[in-house]
Amino acid sequence: MDRLSKRQSDILESLGRRGYLAIEEMVAAFNVTPQTLRRDLQDLADRGLLRRHHGGASANLSTANAEYGLRHVETAEGKAAIGRVAASYVKPGSSLFLSPGTTVDALAKAIAERGPRGLRVVTNSIAAASILETCPDISIQVTGGQWMRHNRALSGPAAAAFIENYRCDLYLASIGAIDAAGNLLEYRDEDVAVARVMFRNARRRVLLVDHTKFGRVATSRLAHLSEVDTLVTDREPPEEAAKMVAASGCEVVVAR
Repeated sequence: MDRLSKRQSDILESLGRRGYLAIEEMVAAFNVTPQTLRRDLQDLADRGLLRRHHGGASANLSTANAEYGLRHVETAEGKAAIGRVAASYVKPGSSLFLSPGTTVDALAKAIAERGPRGLRVVTNSIAAASILETCPDISIQVTGGQWMRHNRALSGPAAAAFIENYRCDLYLASIGAIDAAGNLLEYRDEDVAVARVMFRNARRRVLLVDHTKFGRVATSRLAHLSEVDTLVTDREPPEEAAKMVAASGCEVVVAR
């Protein structure tokens, strides 16, 4: 799959914050001709990443997090840096809840490279489980449940019930969005249903968030940032988001 251009990534980020933008606004914001912008919008619409309208475009919230291969490309360097920092919290013999997502995949790769012995991993992510299988003396418990193609994971009541049987040292997870009030949001109720049990049953909660997630909107609430112990991100949060994070009391670590 072709990479997004920086302008296309910026268009999606803006739509994620605003929900809808008019053609005239985007032409002015990105300093391009209407023809160039329409080509960008058509390309993004063809990939299912936004919805085109007469005179503008809107965020395709129902599928904004759906193109798994594309998300591996977007902000890949930032996610890799986040993964390396978060992997340092994983000590030999510890137990982990891992949620699905491309940032968690980057974390799993970093853990596998470090190779801590004796881990016990409980996850609904087939991708993360496959990456971690090379770790020495590792035990991986994978949930049952409904197959979710958008993030290569299992979900639904069966997955949530399976997770309820475990208590782990660490909850290591990404999130679809953090709104201006500090709510942790996802795009699908079924994803939140499983993550909520992991969140509740973990002794320490570490959230892995690249810079594009601040100020986004989604509909399904997991928790509030004040309930998270550590947030690992790839850039300093924007000014308003930084104030919100500081007020939450959550530790912030910026991956370099």
